[in-house]
Amino acid sequence: MKKLILTSLVVAGLFTACGENKEEVKQEVTKAQATHETKMQEHKEAIKTQTKEVVAKVETKKEEIKTEVKKAVEKVETKVEQHKNEMKTEAKEVMAKVETKVNTAKEEISGKKLFATCAGCHGLNGEKKALGQSAVIQGWDVAKIEKALHGYKDGSYGAAMKGVMKGQVMKLNDAQIKALAEYISSL
Repeated sequence: MKKLILTSLVVAGLFTACGENKEEVKQEVTKAQATHETKMQEHKEAIKTQTKEVVAKVETKKEEIKTEVKKAVEKVETKVEQHKNEMKTEAKEVMAKVETKVNTAKEEISGKKLFATCAGCHGLNGEKKALGQSAVIQGWDVAKIEKALHGYKDGSYGAAMKGVMKGQVMKLNDAQIKALAEYISSL
């Protein structure tokens, strides 16, 4: 804008220097300034219009993005809920399997069940001398029974029945020996 005015003044000055009428030069400068002002105003209006259009486009895009984000969040929330439900179902299935295994393990180490093998020689209540040679085990405490069973297993306990009993207890683990000792002590 300043360049245009400056250029207009230079041109006006040249006209004046060349002997033209000052009034004509003034009119030309005024005319050039008015044209320049009009163009500047048009340019400002064009910029305002473009700015409004850009702002409108940005607002529209902003709303589109909000909608897309909302849809994406809903989709994620749905997937999270599905995953949660799947995990609950899997957890229930795992818990059922664990419970089954625990119950099976309890049955496997049930002293009463384990004693069924012993009852043939020791009697249903541990009241007999096995094969007429061992002590009656009814009334023994847990520690004494465990010590005897572990001793039979490692060969450090027993007399005449040592060989027979070693074969019976070799298949028992510590938990089974404990369960069996607890059951026998309760007879």
